[in-house]
Amino acid sequence: MTAENRFFEDKGLEKEIQEIRRHLHQYPGLSEHEEESAAYLAEKLEQWGIPYDMVLDGTGIVAVLQGDSHGPVVGLRADIDALPVQEETGLPYASKIPGVMHACGHDAHAAILMGTARVLSGMRSQLKGTVKFFFQPAEESIGGAERMIEAGCLENPHVDYMLGLHVAPEYEAGQVGIRYGKMYAASDMIDITVHGKGSHGAQPEAGVDSILAAAAILNGIQSVISRNVAPTNSAVCSIGKIHGGTVRNQIADCVEMSGIIRTLDPNTRIEVRNRIRTTAEGIGRVMGADVDFHVTESYGPLINDDTVTAAVERNAKELLGEKNVFREEVPELGCEDFSYFASARPACYFHLGCSSPETAPERRPVLHNSCFQIDERCLMIGVVLQVKNVLALLEP
Repeated sequence: MTAENRFFEDKGLEKEIQEIRRHLHQYPGLSEHEEESAAYLAEKLEQWGIPYDMVLDGTGIVAVLQGDSHGPVVGLRADIDALPVQEETGLPYASKIPGVMHACGHDAHAAILMGTARVLSGMRSQLKGTVKFFFQPAEESIGGAERMIEAGCLENPHVDYMLGLHVAPEYEAGQVGIRYGKMYAASDMIDITVHGKGSHGAQPEAGVDSILAAAAILNGIQSVISRNVAPTNSAVCSIGKIHGGTVRNQIADCVEMSGIIRTLDPNTRIEVRNRIRTTAEGIGRVMGADVDFHVTESYGPLINDDTVTAAVERNAKELLGEKNVFREEVPELGCEDFSYFASARPACYFHLGCSSPETAPERRPVLHNSCFQIDERCLMIGVVLQVKNVLALLEP
């Protein structure tokens, strides 16, 4: 580490970022109910003299930092919503809201972005452009990124590049994961209703067995994935909920199934959805059942821009050393609503290690776990790396 040492040695800044993260952790807000978190962050921005606007009914914030020189505009995003999880960490700053917890690290994301804003606000004379900070609600539910874009956050001034990160327990604090191109999958939610005909269980010939038809449809859906998607491509369809019947001795007249489809390629996304629909309807027709098939389109695939990603990788290696920066060769079939930003502007989304090196890998709680926690040393690392990224993207 070179000039960045001055930030790591600033224990006052480190303590302030830690306090922000711990406050957010103690008072989490579920998706679409982040008003208290947003108000707390806005108060800090006001104290620091960073202009901001409350958006999306006070659940989100857009802050703008204008440098002394004209140039590009870089946007940085942090999601701020929590999960409906009862915390079991035993930390002294554990959630005080029953059944709500920052189990996905969004408190860390927000604290890192606040720290980045704090540092850059003291460097205005060095900023060859403008920085916008997006504190975004509803990543875990309705896609707050899309709603922020619809509210105009990428304009006035027009954003040229986007940056985002997610804490990653698979890496230690001081490590970073970088992925070029496709990083996260598109997500579609499917609901299938199979309408049969009820009859007594001792007289199955008098009815149309919706449970049997649903079972055939379930198997047929998996054949779409295994036989209509190339092995070198990636897709998954998982049915997570199924319900049918009311009593043991009756042929059920209706079965409801719900699940998800995840794909990485836009054309594969459309093809898989269409084939699953025709497979379900065709099997139902052969078995004498009617099938209602409904798709709810969710987040698109998150695809990183090569140029922006190369800048982040270069900065991470300068900051942390080459051995601590990992190129992720395989994309994930999880989804992330930063994809809306990445599809609108050249962007990079990367993984920031957050596990303690002193904790054995098999004992590190994963994301969305009631015992999830971070090694807070990752907070300053995230701040300094994002500062470097911004400065690099603002260079002419």
